[in-house]
Amino acid sequence: MIYIFVLSAFILAWFFIEITLFLANKNFIDVNEAKIIPYSKFIWNFRILAVLLLFSTFVYMYNFQNEMFLNAIKYCLGIIK
Repeated sequence: MIYIFVLSAFILAWFFIEITLFLANKNFIDVNEAKIIPYSKFIWNFRILAVLLLFSTFVYMYNFQNEMFLNAIKYCLGIIK
């Protein structure tokens, strides 16, 4: 059940980050149009990093499912009353 909470939080955060980056890139007007890193390369590196972090979180949760970590997740999601 805790995996579903983490995955849903990840999906919601990813959704809002993607929208923010899309709107920022769409509305960004640069005078010289010279970008150090192209948007497509940046966004794919960002996506790979996000998936690796999600995977490492799942590995950590599977191997080291201690009470303090579970309480932190419950506290962050507002489950604890």
